[in-house]
Amino acid sequence: MFKNNIDYWMDKQGLKNKHIAKACEVTETTFSKWRQNKTQPDLKQSAIIARKLGISIDDLADLKED
Repeated sequence: MFKNNIDYWMDKQGLKNKHIAKACEVTETTFSKWRQNKTQPDLKQSAIIARKLGISIDDLADLKED
């Protein structure tokens, strides 16, 4: 199952859901579900999140090969 690292990066940077949810044009409830890995953002929204967090989509999605 695909998982994201939104929660890790949000905690690391001390950001609130409201700021990034607004940038993605979604409710805080929807963003919270992404953060908890209950649902996943689409590619466009993932790009917005990564940009706002100052990270790559690879870092957000933890797609780096071991």
